[in-house]
Amino acid sequence: MKKKVKILAIQPHSDDILLSASHVLLDGAHEVQVLCVESDPKRVPEDQRLYEFLGIPYANLGIEFVDNSYYEFRQRYKGTCRLEDVVPFCEEYFGAELLAKIRESLIRWVTRFLKKNPDYQILAPMGIGHPFHLYVHEVIRQAFAGATFYREFPHSYKKRAQEQLAEAQERMTLIRTVPIESFADVKWQLASKFYRTQSGLLFYEQGYIKKNLPEEVYEE
Repeated sequence: MKKKVKILAIQPHSDDILLSASHVLLDGAHEVQVLCVESDPKRVPEDQRLYEFLGIPYANLGIEFVDNSYYEFRQRYKGTCRLEDVVPFCEEYFGAELLAKIRESLIRWVTRFLKKNPDYQILAPMGIGHPFHLYVHEVIRQAFAGATFYREFPHSYKKRAQEQLAEAQERMTLIRTVPIESFADVKWQLASKFYRTQSGLLFYEQGYIKKNLPEEVYEE
Protein backbone atom coordinates (compact mmCIF):
# COMPACT_ATOMS: atom_id res chain seq x y z
CA MET A 1 0.00 0.00 0.00
CA LYS A 2 1.33 3.43 -0.98
CA LYS A 3 2.21 5.60 1.99
CA LYS A 4 -0.08 8.59 2.43
CA VAL A 5 1.29 12.11 2.16
CA LYS A 6 0.78 13.94 5.46
CA ILE A 7 -0.61 17.46 5.10
CA LEU A 8 -1.31 20.30 7.50
CA ALA A 9 -3.87 22.27 5.47
CA ILE A 10 -4.21 25.90 6.54
CA GLN A 11 -7.29 27.89 5.55
CA PRO A 12 -7.93 31.58 6.24
CA HIS A 13 -11.70 30.95 6.25
CA SER A 14 -13.90 27.97 6.95
CA ASP A 15 -14.50 26.79 3.39
CA ASP A 16 -11.15 27.37 1.71
CA ILE A 17 -9.71 23.85 1.73
CA LEU A 18 -12.88 22.21 0.45
CA LEU A 19 -13.35 24.83 -2.28
CA SER A 20 -9.70 25.08 -3.33
CA ALA A 21 -7.87 21.87 -2.38
CA SER A 22 -10.55 19.24 -1.89
CA HIS A 23 -8.32 16.54 -3.39
CA VAL A 24 -6.33 16.29 -0.16
CA LEU A 25 -9.59 15.55 1.65
CA LEU A 26 -11.18 13.21 -0.88
CA ASP A 27 -8.57 11.36 -2.96
CA GLY A 28 -7.50 8.89 -0.27
CA ALA A 29 -3.81 9.65 -0.89
CA HIS A 30 -3.40 12.15 1.94
CA GLU A 31 -3.50 12.11 5.72
CA VAL A 32 -4.75 15.57 6.60
CA GLN A 33 -5.18 17.86 9.57
CA VAL A 34 -6.91 21.21 9.00
CA LEU A 35 -6.25 24.52 10.73
CA CYS A 36 -8.65 27.45 10.23
CA VAL A 37 -7.43 30.97 11.04
CA GLU A 38 -10.71 32.90 11.16
CA SER A 39 -13.16 32.19 13.98
CA ASP A 40 -16.51 33.46 12.71
CA PRO A 41 -19.02 31.98 15.19
CA LYS A 42 -21.46 31.30 12.35
CA ARG A 43 -18.91 29.44 10.24
CA VAL A 44 -16.72 27.52 12.66
CA PRO A 45 -19.54 25.08 13.53
CA GLU A 46 -19.96 24.37 9.80
CA ASP A 47 -16.29 23.49 9.61
CA GLN A 48 -16.49 21.31 12.68
CA ARG A 49 -19.46 19.36 11.30
CA LEU A 50 -17.77 18.85 7.91
CA TYR A 51 -14.52 17.54 9.32
CA GLU A 52 -16.28 15.39 11.89
CA PHE A 53 -18.25 13.88 9.00
CA LEU A 54 -15.04 13.28 7.02
CA GLY A 55 -13.17 11.97 10.05
CA ILE A 56 -10.41 14.55 9.65
CA PRO A 57 -8.78 16.31 12.64
CA TYR A 58 -9.70 20.00 12.71
CA ALA A 59 -8.53 22.97 14.75
CA ASN A 60 -9.30 26.67 14.87
CA LEU A 61 -6.69 29.26 15.78
CA GLY A 62 -8.99 30.36 18.61
CA ILE A 63 -8.76 34.13 18.20
CA GLU A 64 -12.18 35.72 17.99
CA PHE A 65 -12.49 37.79 14.82
CA VAL A 66 -14.62 37.85 11.68
CA ASP A 67 -13.04 38.69 8.33
CA ASN A 68 -15.14 40.62 5.80
CA SER A 69 -12.13 42.47 4.41
CA TYR A 70 -12.59 41.26 0.84
CA TYR A 71 -15.38 43.65 -0.09
CA GLU A 72 -13.89 46.70 1.60
CA PHE A 73 -10.53 46.02 -0.05
CA ARG A 74 -12.18 45.73 -3.47
CA GLN A 75 -13.89 49.08 -3.01
CA ARG A 76 -10.67 50.81 -2.02
CA TYR A 77 -8.28 49.11 -4.46
CA LYS A 78 -9.93 48.57 -7.82
CA GLY A 79 -6.94 46.78 -9.32
CA THR A 80 -5.03 43.69 -8.34
CA CYS A 81 -4.31 42.50 -4.79
CA ARG A 82 -0.76 43.60 -3.92
CA LEU A 83 1.19 42.99 -0.73
CA GLU A 84 2.21 46.65 -0.43
CA ASP A 85 -1.50 47.51 -0.23
CA VAL A 86 -2.57 44.49 1.81
CA VAL A 87 -0.30 44.95 4.83
CA PRO A 88 -1.32 48.53 5.70
CA PHE A 89 -4.92 47.73 4.82
CA CYS A 90 -5.01 44.72 7.16
CA GLU A 91 -3.35 46.72 9.94
CA GLU A 92 -6.09 49.31 9.59
CA TYR A 93 -8.94 46.84 9.07
CA PHE A 94 -8.12 44.45 11.93
CA GLY A 95 -6.09 46.86 14.06
CA ALA A 96 -2.34 46.45 14.43
CA GLU A 97 -2.63 44.71 17.81
CA LEU A 98 -5.12 42.08 16.63
CA LEU A 99 -3.24 41.49 13.38
CA ALA A 100 0.01 40.96 15.28
CA LYS A 101 -1.78 38.52 17.60
CA ILE A 102 -3.10 36.58 14.59
CA ARG A 103 0.38 36.41 13.05
CA GLU A 104 2.12 35.39 16.27
CA SER A 105 -0.54 32.81 17.17
CA LEU A 106 -0.48 31.28 13.69
CA ILE A 107 3.30 30.91 13.70
CA ARG A 108 3.28 29.52 17.25
CA TRP A 109 0.48 27.01 16.49
CA VAL A 110 2.14 25.70 13.33
CA THR A 111 5.58 25.57 14.96
CA ARG A 112 4.24 23.46 17.84
CA PHE A 113 2.36 21.21 15.46
CA LEU A 114 5.43 20.57 13.28
CA LYS A 115 7.57 19.92 16.34
CA LYS A 116 5.19 17.11 17.28
CA ASN A 117 4.55 16.05 13.67
CA PRO A 118 7.76 16.68 11.68
CA ASP A 119 6.64 14.47 8.80
CA TYR A 120 3.75 16.80 7.89
CA GLN A 121 3.95 19.21 4.95
CA ILE A 122 2.27 22.61 5.08
CA LEU A 123 -0.38 23.43 2.48
CA ALA A 124 -1.40 27.10 2.71
CA PRO A 125 -3.21 29.63 0.48
CA MET A 126 -1.44 31.01 -2.56
CA GLY A 127 -2.81 34.43 -1.65
CA ILE A 128 -4.48 35.37 -4.92
CA GLY A 129 -7.32 37.88 -5.06
CA HIS A 130 -8.15 38.19 -1.37
CA PRO A 131 -6.28 40.47 1.08
CA PHE A 132 -6.44 38.17 4.10
CA HIS A 133 -5.44 35.15 2.00
CA LEU A 134 -2.37 37.06 0.86
CA TYR A 135 -1.56 38.09 4.42
CA VAL A 136 -1.77 34.48 5.66
CA HIS A 137 0.29 33.35 2.66
CA GLU A 138 3.06 35.78 3.54
CA VAL A 139 3.08 34.77 7.20
CA ILE A 140 3.51 31.11 6.26
CA ARG A 141 5.95 31.76 3.41
CA GLN A 142 8.26 33.82 5.60
CA ALA A 143 8.10 31.58 8.68
CA PHE A 144 8.18 28.07 7.19
CA ALA A 145 10.53 27.07 4.40
CA GLY A 146 9.27 24.34 2.09
CA ALA A 147 5.56 25.13 2.44
CA THR A 148 3.31 24.46 -0.52
CA PHE A 149 0.41 26.64 -1.63
CA TYR A 150 -3.01 25.95 -3.14
CA ARG A 151 -4.62 28.14 -5.80
CA GLU A 152 -7.79 29.68 -4.39
CA PHE A 153 -11.29 29.13 -5.70
CA PRO A 154 -12.95 31.35 -6.80
CA HIS A 155 -10.70 34.36 -6.09
CA SER A 156 -7.80 33.43 -8.35
CA TYR A 157 -10.06 32.95 -11.37
CA LYS A 158 -11.52 36.45 -11.34
CA LYS A 159 -10.42 38.81 -14.10
CA ARG A 160 -9.11 41.34 -11.59
CA ALA A 161 -6.81 38.67 -10.08
CA GLN A 162 -5.06 37.62 -13.29
CA GLU A 163 -2.19 40.10 -13.03
CA GLN A 164 -1.43 38.99 -9.48
CA LEU A 165 -1.75 35.33 -10.50
CA ALA A 166 0.69 35.79 -13.39
CA GLU A 167 3.22 37.48 -11.10
CA ALA A 168 2.90 34.67 -8.54
CA GLN A 169 3.31 32.01 -11.21
CA GLU A 170 6.57 33.62 -12.32
CA ARG A 171 8.15 33.12 -8.89
CA MET A 172 6.45 29.85 -7.99
CA THR A 173 6.52 26.37 -9.52
CA LEU A 174 3.38 24.39 -10.27
CA ILE A 175 3.97 20.99 -8.66
CA ARG A 176 0.54 19.41 -8.86
CA THR A 177 -2.52 19.76 -11.07
CA VAL A 178 -5.42 17.59 -9.95
CA PRO A 179 -8.47 17.01 -12.19
CA ILE A 180 -11.58 16.94 -10.03
CA GLU A 181 -14.10 15.30 -12.38
CA SER A 182 -14.09 12.00 -10.47
CA PHE A 183 -15.09 13.68 -7.20
CA ALA A 184 -16.59 17.03 -8.27
CA ASP A 185 -20.13 15.95 -7.38
CA VAL A 186 -19.01 14.96 -3.88
CA LYS A 187 -17.05 18.20 -3.46
CA TRP A 188 -19.99 20.45 -4.28
CA GLN A 189 -22.54 18.32 -2.44
CA LEU A 190 -20.41 18.64 0.69
CA ALA A 191 -20.08 22.39 0.18
CA SER A 192 -23.85 22.78 -0.20
CA LYS A 193 -24.64 20.49 2.75
CA PHE A 194 -22.20 21.89 5.31
CA TYR A 195 -21.51 25.50 4.30
CA ARG A 196 -25.01 26.94 4.41
CA THR A 197 -23.68 30.44 5.18
CA GLN A 198 -21.93 30.35 1.79
CA SER A 199 -25.03 29.48 -0.25
CA GLY A 200 -24.81 32.83 -2.02
CA LEU A 201 -21.27 32.19 -3.17
CA LEU A 202 -22.17 28.70 -4.35
CA PHE A 203 -25.13 30.13 -6.28
CA TYR A 204 -23.33 33.04 -7.94
CA GLU A 205 -20.21 31.04 -8.81
CA GLN A 206 -22.05 28.36 -10.79
CA GLY A 207 -20.24 29.44 -13.96
CA TYR A 208 -16.91 28.51 -12.42
CA ILE A 209 -18.26 25.48 -10.56
CA LYS A 210 -19.62 23.89 -13.73
CA LYS A 211 -16.21 24.16 -15.41
CA ASN A 212 -14.81 21.54 -13.00
CA LEU A 213 -11.58 23.51 -12.80
CA PRO A 214 -8.60 21.43 -11.69
CA GLU A 215 -6.98 22.14 -8.34
CA GLU A 216 -3.42 23.44 -8.40
CA VAL A 217 -0.61 23.34 -5.85
CA TYR A 218 2.59 25.43 -6.05
CA GLU A 219 5.93 25.73 -4.29
CA GLU A 220 8.60 28.43 -4.24
